[in-house]
Amino acid sequence: MTDNLKTQELIEEMRSKGNLPAINENVQAITQITNQSQTRAVDLATVIMRDCGLTSNILATANSVMYRPRYPIKTVTYAVTFLGFEKVRSLALGLSMFNQAMKTAKTQQLGQLYASSYFSGAFASSLAAKNKADNPEEIFVAGLLYRLPWLALANTFPKKFNEMEQLISDKNISNNNACNEVFGVEYDEICNALTNIYNLPDKVAKVLRNDDDASDPLIALIRESGHISNMLFSNNLGGEKAMEKTAARIKKILGTNTFNISDFIKDTCEQDANVARFFNLQKDDVDMMVKALEWGKGNPAQIAGKVTFGDALTEEEKPEDADLLIGQFLTDLMIACRKSTEINQVLMLAQEALYRCLIGTEIFTAFFNTSKTMMTGRFYAGRDTRLKAEDFKISMINNNSPIVTSINNKETAVFNLTERSFQISLLKNQSHFKTAMISPIMTRNLVIGAYFIARANDSSFSEKEIAWFEQIVIYVGQAFENSKK
Repeated sequence: MTDNLKTQELIEEMRSKGNLPAINENVQAITQITNQSQTRAVDLATVIMRDCGLTSNILATANSVMYRPRYPIKTVTYAVTFLGFEKVRSLALGLSMFNQAMKTAKTQQLGQLYASSYFSGAFASSLAAKNKADNPEEIFVAGLLYRLPWLALANTFPKKFNEMEQLISDKNISNNNACNEVFGVEYDEICNALTNIYNLPDKVAKVLRNDDDASDPLIALIRESGHISNMLFSNNLGGEKAMEKTAARIKKILGTNTFNISDFIKDTCEQDANVARFFNLQKDDVDMMVKALEWGKGNPAQIAGKVTFGDALTEEEKPEDADLLIGQFLTDLMIACRKSTEINQVLMLAQEALYRCLIGTEIFTAFFNTSKTMMTGRFYAGRDTRLKAEDFKISMINNNSPIVTSINNKETAVFNLTERSFQISLLKNQSHFKTAMISPIMTRNLVIGAYFIARANDSSFSEKEIAWFEQIVIYVGQAFENSKK
């Protein structure tokens, strides 16, 4: 059996036992986006918004120590605009995989190992910011995932993994040699297989493969951040002397004479909202862990005994407060109109506002063709992976449906889609929709397109939701008018 076949067997066993991050719909979609050269920022934002948890995690990370934005980033649209498509794509993929991986941890000890991986990513990005690195999010994702193969082995084959660890410790041999002796395949082969499965960014893949290029500052930063994280989550690795040695190496990398590990840990955790979100760690917990690290005896994470790592990831995500969100979105849309913001950014912002504030809806943004005989979807936001924007089509010729009537009359209308009058070829997969609203997009009193939103449940649209809908569409029309000026 070739090494490649042995590696594939190990990967398949990890996957069958649920110990690899599941390639769920979001991870699949993000991976596909990575392979498509024509992907738009709105496509990525739409995938992120399907998952309320991923949305919150992206926004928390965008507001963290990595970027230090002047004003809080409260929307996925702004995150994509502020950080850039490539950076958000990398963060979304890394956070999706980490979230899935954390949930597979079968013991408290493994949960702490996964927590260690997150902290190594947070510390690495914080060090990268101090070093003025161009792409701190790549360093974050690399730190987040670089022990993924290691932890997948520990989760799937605990006895063999302990044997491998013992060989590394007692005989001081490499990961490759120890893995080959126990599993019959080198560790690098497992890493290569995983980087191919998830189509990870090049620099992230380089770190995951444990590249030995010590001259690469990316590798050096992640190794040191991983060492700090390991001290927080392992037994008897800390103490003042160990911390001083680590600080001396980091000072050399950063080219500075001042660096305090205790302050660095506290500052990073305070500025990363995901520390509390993922691990239930508050400021007092972090302070206690740092004191234990300075003491150098025991496991700092276990000393902060009330911490239950990973529990936050298994809880049901609470629905967002639409009443609070809508004020932010309407303000942002108003400012965008006044500043004559690029129209596609306004469309992204409007789509996100509708999707996040009108809970449980599918959103289509549609525009006329040049002859105004057909209205076709350009953007779509929703959880139904079968639907695409282009699935929404309305023929404006010889069509007396209530939807066309509302467009021609330039008015917002609410519909019951189960009525016979709506049995038209509106959507390829419309059978599950029950209620809907449509509102024409107008500029200078001319209709140029429409927003169509629908629900699959029996919840009717409230007067408040209708008012939000109409105001958002008005702002979009104003944005088009200002852009033409």
